Amino acid sequence: MVKSLKIALAQMEVVPGEPRLNVDKMLSMIKRAKQQSVDMICFPEMCVGGYLLGDKFLEDAYCEELMSYNDQLLAASEGIAIAYGNIYVVKTDQGYHPNKDGRSRKYNAAYVMQNGIYARRIEENGILPKGIQPKTLLPNYRFFDDERYFFSLPDVAIDFGKELKDLLSPFIISVRGKDFPIGMELCEDLWCHDYRANGEPINITKILIDGGARIIVNLSASPWTFMKNNARDRRVKYLKEQSEAFATYFYVNCVGVQNNGKNVITFDGGSTVYNENGEPCMLTEKGWEEDLMIIDDKASFTDKKRKVGNTIKEKYLAITNGLRHSKNILGDNPRFVIGLSGGIDSSLVATLLVLAFGKDNIIGVNMPSKYNSPKTKSAARSLADNLGIQYLVLPIEDLVAANSSALEMDGKELSAYHLENVQAKIRGTSILSNLSAKYNCFFPNNGNKLEIALGYSTLYGDWGGAISPIGDLTKTEVADMCRYINADIYGKEIIPELLFPDTLWRFDDDQIQPSAELKSNQVDPMKFGYHCKLLEEATNYQKKSVEDVMSWYLEGVLHEKLGISLELMARWNIDDPEEFLRDIQWFYDTIQKNVFKRVQAPPIILTSKSSYGYDIRESILPVLKTKRFNALKRKIEAMGNYRMNVKN
Repeated sequence: MVKSLKIALAQMEVVPGEPRLNVDKMLSMIKRAKQQSVDMICFPEMCVGGYLLGDKFLEDAYCEELMSYNDQLLAASEGIAIAYGNIYVVKTDQGYHPNKDGRSRKYNAAYVMQNGIYARRIEENGILPKGIQPKTLLPNYRFFDDERYFFSLPDVAIDFGKELKDLLSPFIISVRGKDFPIGMELCEDLWCHDYRANGEPINITKILIDGGARIIVNLSASPWTFMKNNARDRRVKYLKEQSEAFATYFYVNCVGVQNNGKNVITFDGGSTVYNENGEPCMLTEKGWEEDLMIIDDKASFTDKKRKVGNTIKEKYLAITNGLRHSKNILGDNPRFVIGLSGGIDSSLVATLLVLAFGKDNIIGVNMPSKYNSPKTKSAARSLADNLGIQYLVLPIEDLVAANSSALEMDGKELSAYHLENVQAKIRGTSILSNLSAKYNCFFPNNGNKLEIALGYSTLYGDWGGAISPIGDLTKTEVADMCRYINADIYGKEIIPELLFPDTLWRFDDDQIQPSAELKSNQVDPMKFGYHCKLLEEATNYQKKSVEDVMSWYLEGVLHEKLGISLELMARWNIDDPEEFLRDIQWFYDTIQKNVFKRVQAPPIILTSKSSYGYDIRESILPVLKTKRFNALKRKIEAMGNYRMNVKN
């Protein structure tokens, strides 16, 4: 049946909060589709106004504005069928229909129209408007807040005393005198395995196929995460396995960047057609880019294998695309002034900014004090020269002395620790923020995820910035991405390789170890490699507690669970139970004690399955030592060396 229908998947960049821009793009793509005799064009979920709009969805006037664009799209449907995502505000003769929270009821909806009218269903139910299909499954995890704003189709069924299948009838598209039953889904509707009713998954696809659908279209606003496309392939295969018959499955996603105020969230597209075996058969050739993907009678529906991605490469693409598209957040042609310490973090951020915006839009600033070594100052200049960016050197000793004198006028001297913070605040507040204003620029936050977790930076100093490009990368990932950029992007040394550790995080004498350089002979207190893996477990989607880690240690499987070598454990003396206990308490306690800093961090570009910002939601609480923690601690105190517990 599908070969009789010419379908276009419009993988478009959706700019949040810019409905006029988005609809103009949609109209342009509709025009192109008509020129190529397309029968039906499908756009992503919430493509009119954006998917991540926060509490704008609670403003009725804002939602009415988004809905006002439906008339333009309805007019454009002459000679073509159109499916797209937009909000729908439910009204009655008395005004807005009240929702469970007393506000107006709204749907995250698919709109289907053809020839200037809304599409009819195989069986109309008298409850839902013609051509409008509410989203069935509303995600309520990570940064997804659908349940906060929208009313689900199962709730509609309950409200009217209906079964869900009564409200999931396919739409009819008529082409050349023939009717095509199209089942419409929205994003999460395909991830149905964990949504249950009466002990069974709520399989929307099966309900639609059983109701007569011969084609399934899924409109998505699905953020990028590593291996997400492969995970979706498995979910579609699951849908096939749960159905006696399956239908050709069309998946269209958006590209670009949206945000929730605390995370910058990227969308890579990945639009795909799945055949009746539930296997991908057509893949967009344009990852991270707009694409008008046309499927006609010449298309091949044979199985295709999707390539397995490279983790660091994909995260690199997420960050650079997140930066490029941040013009929608920061304004057109953003420029940046960045502090260059000569360390690996600022070196990576500067390089990513150049790759995203070009060398002419980046200014590097080295701000040395008496504690900065010739090696780091040389590394900073070398990086700036390699990147071809403007480079400034602004020593801070006089500013430190002036600030110290002013702060000691009451007769009380600053401690050595406070003097460290004074330096960081001068660099961040006195210099970078003022240079940003002077040059009409932004300045980025250079912190990595491990530093953000442990609060290893200074509020109103290096904690500031407009955006955090590497705030979701561990220190290990920072080093890996630097190597990747040198080898695969430039093919030569751009980021100084004297910053790169070996596999056990050791450095030769002529290399530069990670250091804040705020006092003499200072090195960072983290156990790199090991702490990076601990952090991944502590912040993963299914988070592991300190007690889980302690149990692994007792069982002799910690290195296996973390995916690290016994040599790395020995390098940091973690195979000694006393040091393990001291360190693990410091690590988890320090994370909890620095929530107050993290809630003040700039927006972080998301690259993991659980990022600080508004992905991980934290309350400022005291550290709690559980009964289980204390029992495990006593057992570890009584054990011998970790290696004695390792099972060969």
